[in-house]
Amino acid sequence: MPRRFFLPALLLPLILGGCTPPGGVRELNFRAGPAGGEPSAARLLTDQVVPEGRLVSVAEALDWAPEGSLILVCGRRWRPASPWGVCPHVSRKVAPGFLTEAPGLFAGGLLNGGPQTVPQTRLASRDAVIVLDVGVRPEQMPALRAEAAWLDGLAYRVGGGDDPDPRDGLDCSTYQNALQRAVGLPNAIPKHGAWNLYLPQDALTVPGVRVLWVGVRGKG
Repeated sequence: MPRRFFLPALLLPLILGGCTPPGGVRELNFRAGPAGGEPSAARLLTDQVVPEGRLVSVAEALDWAPEGSLILVCGRRWRPASPWGVCPHVSRKVAPGFLTEAPGLFAGGLLNGGPQTVPQTRLASRDAVIVLDVGVRPEQMPALRAEAAWLDGLAYRVGGGDDPDPRDGLDCSTYQNALQRAVGLPNAIPKHGAWNLYLPQDALTVPGVRVLWVGVRGKG
C-alpha cells in the first residue's frame, strides 16, 4: 500500500508548539535514589528520582527491556518547536535487538515514517529512554508480532488510529495502542484532552503501568 501523509494533521501540533509543554516538565535530569522500592510512573518526570539499580545506560535499558515492553524516548530539554513534551516518541521491544515503531515523517527519511521494525541501535544515541511494563506477556508476543507485520509499512498520520480501520494511518502512539488492542489489552497511551492527541509520555499516567528501567546517555 502506498504511503500517505496528512499535512493538515501534522501542522496542528506545530501551531500548538508555543504552548506550555504537556505535564509542565521542560528539562530532565534523572538521578539515583535509595535502592529498592517501585518507582512511581506518574511522578517520574516531575520527581526525576529513580531507585539505585534501575538507573542505567541507554544501551543497558534497551538490552534488558522485556519483549513487549514500551520504550519512551526522551530528550534533555523540551523544545518549543515540539508539542510532544520531553518524551516525544514511543517504541516497543519486539524481539532481541529489535524494536517496532512509527518513527515519524522526518525520522529515517521522509518516506520511511510509518510502522516498521528497526534495530534497537536506532535509539542508542538518545538522551534517555524509559522502559515500561504495559501488561504484554510472553504468550501474547506471537499475536503482537503478527499485528506488527500486518501494519508494517503504513502511512504516518498524526492522530490516526481512531478510525475503524487503523490502516488509514497511524502515529507513534496510536500504532502502539493498535498493538495493545491486538492482544486484548486496553490502550497504553490515553488521548490528551487539551491537545486532542495521543502524547507518548502520557503512558506514564495509565493505572498499573510499571517503570522497569530508566536509561540515560553517559551512564555507566
